[in-house]
Amino acid sequence: MFATAVLVGGAFGAKHAFEADHLAAVATLVADEPRPAATGAAWGIGHSVPILAIGGLFVALNIQLPSTVGTAFEVLVAVMLVGLGARVIADREPLGTSLLQHSHGGRSGTVHRHLRLAGKRIGLGHTHTDRESFAVGIVHGLAGSGGVVVALAAAAPTNIAGTGFLVGFTAASIVAMAIASWGCGRGIERVGRLRLVAGAVSVAVGLLLVADVARSVLPL
Repeated sequence: MFATAVLVGGAFGAKHAFEADHLAAVATLVADEPRPAATGAAWGIGHSVPILAIGGLFVALNIQLPSTVGTAFEVLVAVMLVGLGARVIADREPLGTSLLQHSHGGRSGTVHRHLRLAGKRIGLGHTHTDRESFAVGIVHGLAGSGGVVVALAAAAPTNIAGTGFLVGFTAASIVAMAIASWGCGRGIERVGRLRLVAGAVSVAVGLLLVADVARSVLPL
């Protein structure tokens, strides 16, 4: 039962990672990233955090995630996608935000990026791309599609099966997104214009998501 649930969850997780809004987000994050696979894996880990936390709780208590919660985060995902895409297109943070880059020197010469809003640094310490990707993954995990995963796990016939589904889903989504991000990053590295395409697609997906949420919420 557990092994079967892991396989089913794994298949669903691999497919889930390739949803349009997920790919649109990571494509913008790996546009200038030398380690795209790690950035994708960070997204997958962030995406799994709320699903494992909320899903595990709901499996144990046998309850469902309110649809309004998922809808609210769907809107946040849409705004985030538009912002990420606009940043890539403009090569800077939109709406008064920016990424301040500097190098710590040394043999690695690693360039760190600090997220700034209205002239003030956001967050503690360095804001690496992987950390940004992790945060984006968390938001995606809290959105509507994440709620579907939680609902499927909670609907499993036993707690063991529900847990197995979540384990398989988590592992597969992390690996799948790492592979997808690697492909996006290498493609952008070879064809520079794909960077702008990634930004435009992210904006378009975000706007389409807003329209879809509006149709489902507003009366006709």
